[in-house]
Amino acid sequence: MKNRLLKSAAALLFVLIALQSAADCQNPDTAALKRKNPTGALFRSAFVPGWGQFYNEKYIKAAIIAGIEVYLINEVYTHWHKADLHEKHFRNAFDNPVYQAEEFARYEKELDRRGNATWFLAATVFFSMFDAYVDAHLSDFDQPDKAFEVYIGPGRDDEVVAVLSFNLP
Repeated sequence: MKNRLLKSAAALLFVLIALQSAADCQNPDTAALKRKNPTGALFRSAFVPGWGQFYNEKYIKAAIIAGIEVYLINEVYTHWHKADLHEKHFRNAFDNPVYQAEEFARYEKELDRRGNATWFLAATVFFSMFDAYVDAHLSDFDQPDKAFEVYIGPGRDDEVVAVLSFNLP
């Protein structure tokens, strides 16, 4: 099941990249000047995990949010299935009250876990929607001076260099 879910997530990401690339290539002159639609970003993020961030060209954030949402959807599904299984065992265990009590406890535990995963999923979707909305509003915001910059890259003799530079007014 997890392998199939992972393949589905990868296919979804591929389709999103293809759709976004096709939309950007239609008119390259206006694509760079066009302001992002905040409401469109919000609804994209509500319907498909990470699509709003992808629309705003925040690719790393899109991958992280999509991964978290897919994981939480899988958790909800898994605990829902386990709860149904324990409920079935509980209802069929008439002759063994100890086993019946154990299965009922497992059933309640899985219901709690499913509820927690559902709440975390709802919070993540809410965050994703409004993050995409705000990013779309700030898409044409030009910030000429950054307070600081971080550079991490290759140095001399196969070493990694990290440089933090501050721009003082």
